[in-house]
Amino acid sequence: MGVIRFIFIFIVAYLAISLITRYVIPVILRLFFRYISNKSRNQYSGGRDRVRRKEGEVKIDYAPGSDKKIDKDSGEYVDYEEVDE
Repeated sequence: MGVIRFIFIFIVAYLAISLITRYVIPVILRLFFRYISNKSRNQYSGGRDRVRRKEGEVKIDYAPGSDKKIDKDSGEYVDYEEVDE
């Protein structure tokens, strides 16, 4: 009786896995790729949907701070002179 039960469970599991791979996984992948496609499309078209600026108008979203400070004692100035040969 145990062998017949094992064979029955094996056949049912095989049919379930084959149905899932044939019908459910393609639907899930199609929805996933559609989501990714829409997300990338919205990302690249985001600049077009914004308010159009007048010609010559500039908007800076980020301006880095001037954290670079050089001490006067940190180096020596070398005069440069171009030599023609």
